Amino acid sequence: MKFYFLFLLLFAVCFSGFSQVKFDTRIYKNTIKTLKANVDGNEQSYPAIELNDDLQILIQFDDFSESSANYSYQIIHCNADWTQSDLQLEDYMSGFSENSINNFEYSTNTKTGYINYWVALPNDDISFLVSGNYIFKVIEDGDTDNPVLTARFIIYETKVRIDAEISRPLGAGVQNYGQEIKLSVNNEEFSINDPFNEVKVVICQNNRPDRVIKDIKPVFVRNNELTYGYSGENVMHGGNEFRTFAFTNIHKYGIGVNDIKFVDTIYHVQLRLDERRSAKRYFWQEDMNGKNIIYLDNTDDAYRSADYAYIYFSLAADEPFLEGDVYVYGNFNNWKTDSTNMMYYNYDTKMYEAVILMKQGYYDYEYMFYNKYTKELDEAFLEGSHYETENDYIIYVYYHDFSMNYDRIIGYKVANSKYKD
Repeated sequence: MKFYFLFLLLFAVCFSGFSQVKFDTRIYKNTIKTLKANVDGNEQSYPAIELNDDLQILIQFDDFSESSANYSYQIIHCNADWTQSDLQLEDYMSGFSENSINNFEYSTNTKTGYINYWVALPNDDISFLVSGNYIFKVIEDGDTDNPVLTARFIIYETKVRIDAEISRPLGAGVQNYGQEIKLSVNNEEFSINDPFNEVKVVICQNNRPDRVIKDIKPVFVRNNELTYGYSGENVMHGGNEFRTFAFTNIHKYGIGVNDIKFVDTIYHVQLRLDERRSAKRYFWQEDMNGKNIIYLDNTDDAYRSADYAYIYFSLAADEPFLEGDVYVYGNFNNWKTDSTNMMYYNYDTKMYEAVILMKQGYYDYEYMFYNKYTKELDEAFLEGSHYETENDYIIYVYYHDFSMNYDRIIGYKVANSKYKD
């Protein structure tokens, strides 16, 4: 009997730990490249649509396998912290729990062959019943335990009005490199009884998982309005404008490109030599706040016609940084730091170098430093941080519905630090 109860305890602990896994946008299969999620028809948009709207979330990815695979997808509803919610399938969507991915095409006129897959949501197979955080999960041959990829997207409601202002903070030590987000939530048309426990506000810079302020509590509650961030607590590093390059035509050098060669069945693109910017003054330049756009000159179907190339990045450094590692960073690899975008120091050229396989288009990127001692990412170490930097701040207002025990998104807003409403 003692061993039986011990087994049940271990099972409960293991199951609880599994259920608390936080989902993110991630590729698990090494033949998959260029995972993208956005509003259909607007590649620069963030993956968020309103409940019962006519818009769709478009999720695309490429597979370097020689033949099409037996891919299907599942939709998972999540809590505000991206752990799986307690809702049953029939509570959050109509349709089947698993649906085949039937939309795919082989690349055309490319040196590197691939298969492009895409799914638009909602569709004839599924529709959403509630708002919240959602995960799009791709599996192969019905193997739910070993996903091919996962991608985050948002279904929101507009039950409250969000007013936001991004300004230079006044606090000593942050006023030159920080940005303060002040906001208010007007709930005149939506009843909130306990704003401190029923409501969660999350602020995310440029849709980056490493730049999030969460679980913010209101400073003032009065006249159907919740006020946040007027006590200097909602301050985030402004960072710097992203570096950019464009590879959209094999016959022309785009922005940031020094050389294009075709060697061993694939294109090789050498970018300009980059320099560290942490000690430089702020300089404004147009960017996409870390995004990338798949694009090929003179075609309407870049996703199936754009080619892949090895992109050569180089960052000047007189000596290696012994306290950490350097990565090429951006939405192009879902804001991850792993072996695919890690840079290596070349003592002969005195440069950090990386070669990354990427699809033709426009790209934002930056150099991210990972401190091995603090276990933290430090953007300012190589790029600097400025209060003037143009950034998007995505604001989510979650409401915990105690009757069904899930987190609704009752407000969503994208506020910009430079361009006001």
